[in-house]
Amino acid sequence: MNFLYEVKGRGTEHLAALKEGDRLNLAGPSGNGFPVESLSGKIAVVGGGIGTAPLYQLVCELDGKGCQPDLFLGFRDEVYGVERFVPHCGQVGIATESGRVGTRGFVTAVFDPSQYDWVLCCGPEPMMKAVAALCKQHDTPCLVSMEKKMACGVGACLGCTCHTKSGGKCVCKDGPVFNSEEVFDL
Repeated sequence: MNFLYEVKGRGTEHLAALKEGDRLNLAGPSGNGFPVESLSGKIAVVGGGIGTAPLYQLVCELDGKGCQPDLFLGFRDEVYGVERFVPHCGQVGIATESGRVGTRGFVTAVFDPSQYDWVLCCGPEPMMKAVAALCKQHDTPCLVSMEKKMACGVGACLGCTCHTKSGGKCVCKDGPVFNSEEVFDL
């Protein structure tokens, strides 16, 4: 099993200290992912930073059902993991804030939502909100995978609550995937 993560706190510090062969207890996955089986048409998968990590499985699942998505990724400066995605994607677009790789700027500059039936997104909340706003301008449905720190994984602790139009929802149980218009005021 492989993990792509960024050290951000005690949990990921613990992961970073593990060596091959060490044992690890995992729980999950929990909640609701992207509804791969019910998606059809032309799909754009959009990710940013460490939010690109969970998109690899999504891209593989879409490709496996004969729906090869286009992929658009944004990074601050350092680009990582893109080569793994390429065999499973149609078009691949990269944006970096520094301009070091791909287009200089944000991921919203490298794709046009009007060309897609669905946009699936994961990354920093400001990026996802910008992608969702662009999708709304073009009447393109957008699903976002919210990133929150999760403690219990079953919705009991309410530590991962996000505000939605229908009240607070636990990202671990009710999400992490939501319709963008449900979680962002656009």
